[in-house]
Amino acid sequence: MNFGETIRKIRKDKNFTQKELSEGILTRSHLSQIETNNYYPSYDKFFLLLNRLNVIFEEFLFVQNDQKMLFNQQIRSEISEAANLNDTEKLKNLAVTANDLYDKTDNITYYHYMLICKALISYNISHTVNDEMIEFVTPIKEYLFGMDNWYLYELKLFNNIIYALTVEEALLFARTSLKRLGNFQYFLEFRHIEQHIYTNLSTLCLEHRDFQAAKNFAEIAIEKSTKYTLVYEKVCSELNHAIAIINLGEDGNAYEVIRKNMLIIEYLEFDNLHEHFSSFLKKYEIEVDI
Repeated sequence: MNFGETIRKIRKDKNFTQKELSEGILTRSHLSQIETNNYYPSYDKFFLLLNRLNVIFEEFLFVQNDQKMLFNQQIRSEISEAANLNDTEKLKNLAVTANDLYDKTDNITYYHYMLICKALISYNISHTVNDEMIEFVTPIKEYLFGMDNWYLYELKLFNNIIYALTVEEALLFARTSLKRLGNFQYFLEFRHIEQHIYTNLSTLCLEHRDFQAAKNFAEIAIEKSTKYTLVYEKVCSELNHAIAIINLGEDGNAYEVIRKNMLIIEYLEFDNLHEHFSSFLKKYEIEVDI
């Protein structure tokens, strides 16, 4: 479907007349020419039309692509799902797919996706940061250092490589990312990115046994997950927080929090996630009767 056909389809689907859609933005004749691909509007006019139609740009592309997700968005979503579930086999397949696409297109996005998959696979094997994982994320780290300003893509990249950074590097990047993230607070992806940054920072600090920092980041992560009703993320954040609390000697009800959340993971059959946190508990010699 071409540009004009897409505008026309969305307009008709939403029962707008040409007069209703064009009024105050451009002339009706110009809109008619747009829909027949004889005229292309300026960017500001185009986004005003989308705004009146209550359609975001990503949705416009989805319709234009005959309601098929653009493949780079699809593979990104699949990587995120596999990472959340610690699905190593799926990550291996996605790494091969991303590498093949990078060879064919020379698109750096697919190169980054391939590196992220390999880094996550390496992490899942030992559930600890290792030299191989750090090697995979180094090109991404160099890419981020080379950016004068970050956009959503760079913020998501940072989120995906936090585990393989030193605490000092992560905090340096975090200051940049969280400051920049505020500019995108009205984007739909903002909530997940913001919450995940704090959860991942708490995990990184646990890895480096900086339990006070892990506790602090986990508390913010819990607050964000509660605010945005992110249930899966809240479970992970509460487990990180409880592990940090126990290691700080501030037990409280931390053991009960671990028991409750491990039961939730088990009930939901998130087997890989259960294995991940079981390994974490073993690493810190935390025994909980589940």
